[in-house]
Amino acid sequence: MEATAQPLPDPARDRAKPLLRTLVLCDLVDSTALVHKLGDLAATHLIRRHDRFARALLQVHDGHEIDKTDGFLLMFDRPIQAVAFALDYQRNLHQFNLQEGSELKARVGIHVGDVLLWDNGEEEIANGAKPVDIEGLAKPVTSRLASLARPGQILLSGITWSLAHRAQGELTEPVDKIRWRAHGRYRFKGVPEPIPVFEVGEEGLAPFKTPPWSGKAHREVPFWRRPSVLVFEALLIALAIIMPVYMMLRSPPAIAFASRDWVVVGDFQNHTDQAIFDDSLQVAFRIGLEQSRYVNILSDLKVRDTVMRMKRDPNATPIDRAIGSEVALRDGARALILPSIAEIGGRVRVTAEVVDPKTQTTVYSESADGVGADSVLPSVDKVNRQLRERLGEAVAVISTDTKPLEKATTSNLDALRAYSLAVAEDSKGNTKEAIPLFRQAVALDADFALARVGLGRTLLLTGSADAAEVTRELEQAVNMVDRLSTRDALYAQAWLANNATPRVALEKWQLMEQLYPDSTPASGGLGYFSWQAANNFGEAIRAIEKIAIATNPRRGMADYLLATLYLGQERFADADARFNDAEANGFSSRNLFHAHLFAAQRRFDQADAVLTNGKNTGIATSDADVWYTRIALTLDRGRWNDALGLLEQAQAETRTLRGGRHYELQTLEQIMKARSAPAVESKAALAAYLKQIDGASLQAPHRSFNLLMVAYLAATLDDVELAQRALAGASAFSRKGDYPYLSSLLTVVEAELLRAQGKPREAIALLEPYMDGREFYFSHQVLLDAYRAAGDDAAALKQARWLAEHRGRAYAEQFGQLALIPFNVMLSDLAWLEASTLAARAGRAEDAADARSRLLAAWPDAMSLGFVRRQLAPDEPAAQR
Repeated sequence: MEATAQPLPDPARDRAKPLLRTLVLCDLVDSTALVHKLGDLAATHLIRRHDRFARALLQVHDGHEIDKTDGFLLMFDRPIQAVAFALDYQRNLHQFNLQEGSELKARVGIHVGDVLLWDNGEEEIANGAKPVDIEGLAKPVTSRLASLARPGQILLSGITWSLAHRAQGELTEPVDKIRWRAHGRYRFKGVPEPIPVFEVGEEGLAPFKTPPWSGKAHREVPFWRRPSVLVFEALLIALAIIMPVYMMLRSPPAIAFASRDWVVVGDFQNHTDQAIFDDSLQVAFRIGLEQSRYVNILSDLKVRDTVMRMKRDPNATPIDRAIGSEVALRDGARALILPSIAEIGGRVRVTAEVVDPKTQTTVYSESADGVGADSVLPSVDKVNRQLRERLGEAVAVISTDTKPLEKATTSNLDALRAYSLAVAEDSKGNTKEAIPLFRQAVALDADFALARVGLGRTLLLTGSADAAEVTRELEQAVNMVDRLSTRDALYAQAWLANNATPRVALEKWQLMEQLYPDSTPASGGLGYFSWQAANNFGEAIRAIEKIAIATNPRRGMADYLLATLYLGQERFADADARFNDAEANGFSSRNLFHAHLFAAQRRFDQADAVLTNGKNTGIATSDADVWYTRIALTLDRGRWNDALGLLEQAQAETRTLRGGRHYELQTLEQIMKARSAPAVESKAALAAYLKQIDGASLQAPHRSFNLLMVAYLAATLDDVELAQRALAGASAFSRKGDYPYLSSLLTVVEAELLRAQGKPREAIALLEPYMDGREFYFSHQVLLDAYRAAGDDAAALKQARWLAEHRGRAYAEQFGQLALIPFNVMLSDLAWLEASTLAARAGRAEDAADARSRLLAAWPDAMSLGFVRRQLAPDEPAAQR
């Protein structure tokens, strides 16, 4: 190779680390025939010129060259970078052919997955090894995609398509030139699960044809359409006659178990005299079975909840044959599994019975023997594998997806018992009590990765440690790649990402949800981050509706989030029902969004009552969020000065809190004063606030948010120079994309700045494509102002009505933070002020009067506010305003 495009990461040589990366393989079609046609020298020169332009493109798109033994193997941090490179590469290859008179064609495959990356030593390189090696299932899948592609075709796996398609706005090419096409699910040789295959390309360059079948890949199609079936048509006709006879004569299956059906695991019965087995084997058995993507296990927490609904004490009720069968029937589980351990003839035997809950009879059982305590975990492994196979899971999948329990947990039974007790406390809701038990498990076995995941998760949920300790525990767990099952490794990475950037967290939860569609944590994480980090209410509802069901032990939490999401889509009746479900299912909270539901409908007495009944978390930084709701409810009644008074109290109480709440409250105060105070006074206050932010020790996301809002407010006051100064301090960090709400906010602020610079048409051109349902609520106000500045009052009036009619969205939007909810609510009320003045300018007196009456109904004292009077009564003498 001549050169690599970018310096590669520098992982420790002695241990490869798993990294989630995007791989690309570019393979020239018929390169051997090209050499035969042109000769060695001419073909070499042509290919070298091709390589130079490809490497130049690699630098543009921040990629890394890994190998060029059999085509270019490349690596990118993000799927959208890989897609941008591939599109650019095919376009440039077309131009290259026109210039050179050549006919080169390339196949491209792109896939996202975990890879292991390491540096080879000097001695290995001297013996012919590459400086850097990369391995992992993602590599052969990428190769299979490239080999499947037609000449000129770019093929992507399903997860790559999902992540890249949602980020297609980052492509430099106009989106209308890019086409995405689904080609169905393909089975690749050596890969146990089928993979959805998609194509991306430009019209006129990409073939957009279904990839052909090959010996290493074939498309999943209905059985009757497969070529081999058509050859044996006569045989099938014969079978069609014979099979009904066989079906009538054969005995029925004991349990009709299907993929992703649910099971209940009963209490692990210890018939030995070894007390160490009492708690530890229960959790070990569950962990082993949970490695399956085929079998879903009802959680301990859900089992306890069902036992309580049976009017029994979950702490004193054993999950035996009778109780376990009733739990299974109540929760729709297909089978009950009863595990046990006993000493028989000097050997230790682990057994698992599969019980039909309808009859409580044992359908079949599996067992494994061993000698001594050291044989127990391997025996549990063997029994779990046998169970999964008997239930219908493919042997190849079991082998691929399963790690021995001594690897997936620990060989130290004392550590396993401490972990089991921690899990038991957590399932009872005693999360803080679980922390010392998790710590004990880690102390007994420092390499017990799953215990570190539990410790990091509980520390994060309870706020019992700072971010550094949480990150340290989770990072250590993630780095123990050989001590976690595939599912647990993804789970650990997702929790670590929760403590990192929202973009990474969203991608991790999305990946886990696609691989484990029935995982409650995966769907919950995806739903929450789709709402909080991406403002994507539709995707969030899809994910949370999956888990707001009976088998979810934390259904009340899912109900509450789903109600909030319904509120954001103006589905008030659905939201009300779900908030009631959340309460019925035992969920308690500060009730902020439940209060927002009533406030959005102007039922303020109910909003106040619900808020008063809310329960604090005991975490000061979290409980401080109630200030945003109190301010919003006060503003929504038109009590402007009272809201300013609440802001002053809130700032005093949050001055010493960690995070950015104190500054967010100051930003909210600047928003209100920019609307109501004289322009000269507001500009001076903003300039002083900008100086204060510059001197504050704020984390980059909090600093960027407040700077962007200062830039926005300065632009609304037509102070372009101040807006540009504030924007300069935030644009680079916000544009990176790690915090989607900052990238989105940057677009809105840049549009407002364009309007302030006298370029309203450019502001409109920037905002209209941005309005895709994931935009900031207040961006509609920015678009309104741009339309008005451009003389398009009809379009401006449409935006005013959108703001007034989407009060649920105003109250439900938590795009990165809660600080803008009071601002949204203020705009939803003042939208009637905008509508009144716009209708009056258009000569529509009746519409103007109607909008004015709606404003005064919402804000009875509105005419006491000078900025309202100036718009509604512009001819009134200044001294009277």
